[in-house]
Parts: sequence; C-alpha cells; structure tokens
Amino acid sequence: MNTVFVLALGACLLAFQAWMFKVLTKERWQFLATIPFKKNEDGEWVGLNLTYYGVFTATSLAIGVLLFVMMMESVSNSLILTAVVIALLLAICLPSARLVARIVEGKSHTFTIGGATFVGIIAAPLLIEGANTLLADYGELSLIPTMAAISVAYSFGEGLGRLACVSFGCCYGKRMDELPQWVQKVFGPMSFSFSGETRKACYASELNGVQVLPIQAITSVLYVMCGLIGLMTFLEGYYFFALMFTLVFTQFWRLYSETLRADHRGDSKISPYQIMTVVAVIYTAVFMSFYPAPEAAKADLAAGLSFLWSPEVILGVQAIWLLSFFYTGASTVTSSNLRFQLHRDRI
Repeated sequence: MNTVFVLALGACLLAFQAWMFKVLTKERWQFLATIPFKKNEDGEWVGLNLTYYGVFTATSLAIGVLLFVMMMESVSNSLILTAVVIALLLAICLPSARLVARIVEGKSHTFTIGGATFVGIIAAPLLIEGANTLLADYGELSLIPTMAAISVAYSFGEGLGRLACVSFGCCYGKRMDELPQWVQKVFGPMSFSFSGETRKACYASELNGVQVLPIQAITSVLYVMCGLIGLMTFLEGYYFFALMFTLVFTQFWRLYSETLRADHRGDSKISPYQIMTVVAVIYTAVFMSFYPAPEAAKADLAAGLSFLWSPEVILGVQAIWLLSFFYTGASTVTSSNLRFQLHRDRI
C-alpha cells in the first residue's frame, strides 16, 4: 500500500508539474483577478491584483500541511499537538519570508522561501519541545519523527511552490547563452522565456524574451522526487533517514542552485542564503544527535489518509490556504487600471 500510494502521488504531481511548466511562462498566467478599490477622477478604477503566485504558494502550503498531518496521524500523534506545531511554524515562517528578504536584499515587497525555511528549521525543534512541555496533558510528540514529517512535507511544499516562481518570473536562471555547451544541449529544449513588463525577470534583469535556464522547474522536480523518497522511507519507519535525506538534499541543492540563478541574491559573492543552508543542516544534525533514534516501525498509512477527511482538517487547511493566498497573492509591486462600461444594445 505504501508503494502504490507514493507512486500514484508522484505520477499525479509530476504530470501536473509538466503541464504547468508549459503554460506558466505565458503572460496571461501571472494575474488571476483584479479587485477594484479606488475610483479616479477620470472614471477609471485602481485595482488590486491577485496573482497566480499566491494560488500556487497557497496550494503548495496546503498540500504540505495535508501530508504533514497525514504522516503525524499515521504514527498516532495528538491532533492538538500537531495543530499547535503547524500554527506556530506558520506564525513564524510567513512573516519571516518578507522580513528576511528585507534584511538580505533590502526589499520590503518581496518574499524569500529560503529565508523562511532557515527560520523554520531553527525554530522547529524548539517549538516541538515547547509544545511537549506546555501541553503535556495531550501527549508527547517524538522529536525525530516529527522533524522528519516536517522535512518531508517541506520538500513537497517547496517543490510545488516553485510553480509560483515560474508564474511571477522570479528566482530565474542565468541566460542559456552564458552557460556551458553541455548545459545548453541538455536544458536548451526546456528553457524558459518570460515576457511582460510585470514579470520580475523582465523588469529586474531585462530578460524579456531571452532564453534562460529553467532552474525553477529543475528545483521543482528534484524537490518533489526527494519528497517522494522521504515519504516512502517515513512510511516504512526510517524516520531519521527520512529527515536527514530530505534536509541535506534540499538544502545542498539550494546551496548549489544559487550559482545558477541570475536574480539578485545579496551583494556578497557567497549569498546569505547559501550560508543559511549550511548552518541549517549542521544545526539540525547536532540537535538530533542528543536524541535517541526511534525504533523502525511502519507507519499506518490507512489511518493517516482516513483522518484527512475529518472536518477539522478540511476546514483548517482551507483557512491556511486563504490566509496564504491573500498574504502572498495580493500584489504590492503591481497595480491595474479598470474601466467598466454598459452594453446598451443588450438591455
């Protein structure tokens, strides 16, 4: 059952990614809707743009949360403690995505998943231990399985979240003509080309219509595949391996992939985000060394899946989706002008 579930999940996600990679670079896939909120003297309305960046960010977060809850329930953890850990991580990581970008890049209207990830990795074990101490009446979360579930869910979340970067044209790769010949041969047919003055690759680096390395797609596929391996090993009871494999793979790929990107990553040769990845891996390895590895015991996948149909999980994930969508999808770097008219011949 574990193998069938992981293979089916992987097939669905990879097929969805392949479709999205083909369409998201098109200009129409940046904005989902516009809400008019202020009328000018000339009769036009100023609009608030809601982006597909927000849709994919919220959806990837919701999928990550669902997988985390499923894994936690499959090893018989308390829903209250699981919900507390989710709430605390979101309360810390969502603001950090903007705060770290402001500190590192000097920009107050952008997000950094790398910065939010670093803050989350540092905070997670402390939050778990704090929840165990303050809510001891509701049970106890085993640290290594819980961290493993967080790391596996993160792999899926960040992997699918890269679709948001394709839609907005951010986190873009270097020009194909600047890369070695073998890279051009392998990735040339899959290269991205962004168009539209509101795409970040176009307005920040003047790459309108230029073929660039599809680093977002590469990262997206690698992270989802990493998550699938981590999920399989978690379900089979190898929690420490699931934790360290997904953590080391995702963070060291981030370390390397920074060298393939063309967007601004800070003013130093080695970006602060690269330093964060190394610190995060070392910190987790040292922290986990103080805790005995739990015995290998298969998780109960059926129990985890059946629990996802409970009303509290469904409503909670919907609330998380809406919060994330409006937080990340309400664009503050673009605006729009709207004019409404009446079709008098249809009255």
